[in-house]
Amino acid sequence: MNDKKSSKFGGRRTIAPRWFARAMSLYPPLLGAGIRVREFSDDWTVCRTELRLSRFNRNQQGTAFGGSIGSMSDAFFALLLWNQLGKGYYVWDTKAEIDYLSPGVSTVHGRFEVPREVAEQIRAEAESGQKVLHWFETDLTLDDGTVVARVRRQVYVRKRPAKS
Repeated sequence: MNDKKSSKFGGRRTIAPRWFARAMSLYPPLLGAGIRVREFSDDWTVCRTELRLSRFNRNQQGTAFGGSIGSMSDAFFALLLWNQLGKGYYVWDTKAEIDYLSPGVSTVHGRFEVPREVAEQIRAEAESGQKVLHWFETDLTLDDGTVVARVRRQVYVRKRPAKS
């Protein structure tokens, strides 16, 4: 298991979870949508994001734009899993299903979790070199707990071939 409390951001350098969250908040697609990455836990099992309503991410009804709501869940399950599995694995976000349940009338919060046990199960399944597809699910909520959207994301994992 990869016990390091850091990430190989872009394969170039190692970065601590706290700094990775800050860097992701400045990533243009997230920054432009008004999405902030609030936290990556030290063990890479949890990520928290938020979408504060602004004039740039409101739709014609004055509520959170659906594209921004979808973007606030993009790739976070894959990032958590990749940092737990380590560089010996390909990890990609492959599919998304989003059910919009309530309008985002204020700040929308996301909490993404990949428990260690799930990461280890996926590692064991990928050990043979075959692809593994795993669905993760979370609710995006308002401050009062109202569910704005239920998100499902499918993540693809495959062990990288050994270098010869």
